[in-house]
Amino acid sequence: MITAIDMIAKTADHDTTLITGHGTLVKTADLLPYRAMVVNILAKTKELVDQGKSLDNVLAANLTAPYDATTKGDTPESKSRFITEVYNEVKNK
Repeated sequence: MITAIDMIAKTADHDTTLITGHGTLVKTADLLPYRAMVVNILAKTKELVDQGKSLDNVLAANLTAPYDATTKGDTPESKSRFITEVYNEVKNK
């Protein structure tokens, strides 16, 4: 996901509107805060996995809470899917 965000940021100009697969339309400028969120959640998830925490523990940590007010188009289900994907990526490395 981080690689894709970086690629889009390099190829799209400031006025480009991006049509996401899920959620709302966003501008290229919205990518930088989103990328920072992904990097932050990845690091926090890795820290919890390194401590031996289970997926349920990581989900209960509510890692998206600092971003919930500004993340467009998310739902409790999408947050759970996102954290699960991050957890599985970290766990399988």
